[in-house]
Amino acid sequence: MKMVRMHHFQITVQEYYCRGKQNLFPDLYKCPNPCCRFEGRLRRHGFYTRNVLTLDATFIIVIQRYYCPVCKKTVSLLPTFVVPHFQYSLTCIFFALYQVVIKHLTLDHIASCINQRSGRFELSHQHMSFYCRRLDNNRPLIVGFLGSKGVVFACSNDSGLWPQPFIQETCKLNLESFSLSYFNLQARHFLSKA
Repeated sequence: MKMVRMHHFQITVQEYYCRGKQNLFPDLYKCPNPCCRFEGRLRRHGFYTRNVLTLDATFIIVIQRYYCPVCKKTVSLLPTFVVPHFQYSLTCIFFALYQVVIKHLTLDHIASCINQRSGRFELSHQHMSFYCRRLDNNRPLIVGFLGSKGVVFACSNDSGLWPQPFIQETCKLNLESFSLSYFNLQARHFLSKA
């Protein structure tokens, strides 16, 4: 089990970056370690940094760490705009998936449009196929979760058709709220390894 919690700070990556250690980090209660029964408040235990790549910039942000006084494990509080173990922001990944899967644009076309505006786009074909495979591997849990929210998908065993309805439906929802709700229910991110 990953010792991670997610929190929706309701601000952009840029605002989070500018605030740094002055962000409003919430108090966390109850240790997420399944072997620990501690229900009290976890202690703040410093920060570490990580990269977040957006469409037009790279940010080095601080992540608040918490400490369980009983099991002695630390818990990281990730903002919902990041994906655990990925450097690209959730919005960046989803933007590229939307352009490729829904609008049928090539990555070269997306890159040329973005490069004219900001001079930067580094997602490759390998990244995109990796993200689509992750979505496909997590399809049963994602479909079940969205079904509990009233979203029904047509039955199709064709994995090539799968990402399109998911991306369309998720675009109707708030992406970060969806990510947080899914994480809280499944105890993992929807792009995590199955």
